[in-house]
Amino acid sequence: MFPASAMEEIFEPNHFPALLYSAKQEYGQKRHNRPMHRHTSLCELLLCYQGFGTYYVGDTSYPLQKGDVVFGNVGELHEVTSDYDTEIGTYCFGIGNLHFKGLPLNYLIPEGSAHVRASGGQFRLFEMLCAQIDSLYADGAHDRLTAQLLLGALVIQATRLPEETIRRTPPGESQLPARIKAYLDAHYTEPLQLDELADKMGCSTPYLSHVFKGAFGYAPIQYVIRRRIGLAQTWLISSDLSATQIAAMVGYDDPSYFSVLFTKVVGLSPIRYRKQYLETLKGGRSQR
Repeated sequence: MFPASAMEEIFEPNHFPALLYSAKQEYGQKRHNRPMHRHTSLCELLLCYQGFGTYYVGDTSYPLQKGDVVFGNVGELHEVTSDYDTEIGTYCFGIGNLHFKGLPLNYLIPEGSAHVRASGGQFRLFEMLCAQIDSLYADGAHDRLTAQLLLGALVIQATRLPEETIRRTPPGESQLPARIKAYLDAHYTEPLQLDELADKMGCSTPYLSHVFKGAFGYAPIQYVIRRRIGLAQTWLISSDLSATQIAAMVGYDDPSYFSVLFTKVVGLSPIRYRKQYLETLKGGRSQR
């Protein structure tokens, strides 16, 4: 049995974390991008077991390397990228029903704390736990239960990692890039005219593009495309909607043009991306 007193000190009643899916990204394979996206009903915990990359969350970026643990609270806009043309190696777990004492539902860490932390001397333990969880979750009921319990141990140990080891790059001091980004995040599936957006922001179109790219690394139109493709990926792997339906939902009336953009950003066509993802997924399809 669980030690009830310890459980009550850590979690709200009846809120032991539930493993919704497990996905291992194989290090060294051809990179397939998963642009900015968010989950509205779950949180994610990742372990980088090999490679170098960057984790973007909100307006902050964190360099990633072997041994880093990544925390993604529910509702946070995020993206993991590799520094090379091959995949960064990660274990990724989708978690629901997580309610730590003193935190909102499906929050792994408090707002304002570090989203990436080094596992340091505990890396081998974390890697072993992740490998066991990923291996067991696809099997029978007893093995899946074991995976759920191991996930609880992983979550508890990960959230106790110190923040002092983190390396973060905060956004620039100017408020204009943040205002532009907030507008794009609210309207990215709608038709966009940069001159109209520049008027709203009280600046010229070239200046708007310059300051936004300087702050976030992408021109506004590129950012919108990545947001749309990120949302399309979520629908592809969490629903049976057709690629044509999804194209319209994310802002493209021409499904052929959508397919070309998707393939350029991700490296696979929408249908191939759905097929490949579902072949490697362990657990439920919900990514929302």
